[in-house]
Amino acid sequence: MIEVVDTAVERGVFEAHVANAILNLVNFGVIVTDSEGCAYAANDLAWGYVTRGDGLAENGGLLTTESDFEAEALHSRIAGAVRQGHAGAMLIHRSRSAKPLVLLIEPFSTDESSFRCALITVREVGRASPRLAERARMMFNFSPAEAEIVSRVVQGREPVEIAVERHVSINTLRVQMASAMIKVGVHRQAELVSVISSADILE
Repeated sequence: MIEVVDTAVERGVFEAHVANAILNLVNFGVIVTDSEGCAYAANDLAWGYVTRGDGLAENGGLLTTESDFEAEALHSRIAGAVRQGHAGAMLIHRSRSAKPLVLLIEPFSTDESSFRCALITVREVGRASPRLAERARMMFNFSPAEAEIVSRVVQGREPVEIAVERHVSINTLRVQMASAMIKVGVHRQAELVSVISSADILE
């Protein structure tokens, strides 16, 4: 039996604890900033990029990037999200990796107050959860081979490349892909990637 706590302070602490736990389950970064780019909150994955200076960084308490040009664009999009309610997106290049970060910058406010902020999601291009194959297999009743192939396609791998890695013919791989699409209920590879990517949220 869970007792509901009535005091605002205790409830606030509980809600903050639960929110942090939930944000650390997702396999993409989450950062909340004010209109200037000052971070109010971030999950561990996002803050890892910032503290390592891996594409994102912090300067004078403000979120920034390795490139001055990208930093200016980021601050402009954050301000636009908070002040005008405009959503934005951008790529952040990284000196430590060939794969850039994709940032989605969304306006956020609550009904109870005038508090407004920017909600920034951060994801590596081509990154997928290490448990995506297992999750896809459970959700769509994939065979182990289908689950592994689909997870690699979601990561941006080409079918020919996957066939070589798995030591199967391209025709065998296409049959397995077709079977996976039937189980998901889609007709094209792009639709398959979209559906499976939407399942790739939790670590």
